[in-house]
Amino acid sequence: MQKISTCNLRPGMIVALNIYNANGNKLLTKGTILNKTYIDRLNALYIPGIYVSLGNPTLDINTPEDILKESVRVEATRTLYRAFQKCQLTEDLDTKSLTDTTNMIIDNLLHNSNNIIQMTEIRKFDTYTFSHSISVCVLSTIIGILKQYSKKRLYEIAFGALLHDIGKLKIPLEILNKNGRLTTEEMNVMKKHSELGFFLLRKNKNLSVVPMHVAFQHHEKYDGSGYPRGVKGKAIHEYARVVAIADVYDALTSDRPYKSSVPPYEAYKIMVKESGNHFDPDILELFFEHVAIFPVGTTVKLNDGSFGIVTEIEVRKTFTPKVKLIATSKKIAISENISVDLSVEPNLYIEKSLDENEIFDLMKTTFNIKFSDN
Repeated sequence: MQKISTCNLRPGMIVALNIYNANGNKLLTKGTILNKTYIDRLNALYIPGIYVSLGNPTLDINTPEDILKESVRVEATRTLYRAFQKCQLTEDLDTKSLTDTTNMIIDNLLHNSNNIIQMTEIRKFDTYTFSHSISVCVLSTIIGILKQYSKKRLYEIAFGALLHDIGKLKIPLEILNKNGRLTTEEMNVMKKHSELGFFLLRKNKNLSVVPMHVAFQHHEKYDGSGYPRGVKGKAIHEYARVVAIADVYDALTSDRPYKSSVPPYEAYKIMVKESGNHFDPDILELFFEHVAIFPVGTTVKLNDGSFGIVTEIEVRKTFTPKVKLIATSKKIAISENISVDLSVEPNLYIEKSLDENEIFDLMKTTFNIKFSDN
């Protein structure tokens, strides 16, 4: 399957993953054949892109499920959406439902044997805060598992990560959902969300101080150049240092009203440059040892000019996955089932992952796959 921007969807493409709204209602079911009505509806709902099947067995690789079980993600998003709505009106948190949700996420991740982080969630622009909070919770919890946190510590970091952006409930919607870059003045307002989150959580007397620390410090930077207090190094709570990495990674790899997402490899390049500056270098290294830099299903070009699709990834070998070759350097289809393990091929490596236009060109010129514009 391939993730395709909604603006590039064509009738005849097949929905590869179920699509939900924030209330957990299914908008489109896996297997639905897209038509113009469905595509127009996706655009109207501000859904930036979806995963589709191209109807070709060579190109449609079975990809692993999202690291968080679909039903768990749907239920968690629904619970957080309702809890945030209530908190916005009353400043009171439904701690029981949030605790249950946190434990549900932890239990699901602890029972997941897949140690590679590959996210396949689809989100609407206007539900970004809820979806982002769930993903940051998931990523932070995985880091906690990798660091062999106790169940108690996993709960603390997961709960804190889930609520790290709760201060955004106090930010005007015209700033929060602005379709464009924020002005300096608007950015200064946005930066207040960490302090606003701290004070909002402090009003709930039955909460521990841990989620308050995470909300308050997740924009601090390892070199002391962050906000709101310019704290540096180990003086930043460890949970906040973990959440900072999860927060930025998910933000980079998610579509926003004012910017498109970047693929995991580009996110890696951006973040590794900030190792020791923005991020705790040890935690960042651990994180990227387990991130699918080239996720299963990614169409790639190798340095010899041939094309392939990533089929398997191993921990600590995330840059050298197994690749199924699909076309020669001259874009001639390879009919044989040829797979290469890049971890044992020292002279062969991934040069780039193909963007949507390059994938469409390969589909058309090599596999004669064409979709209607109507």
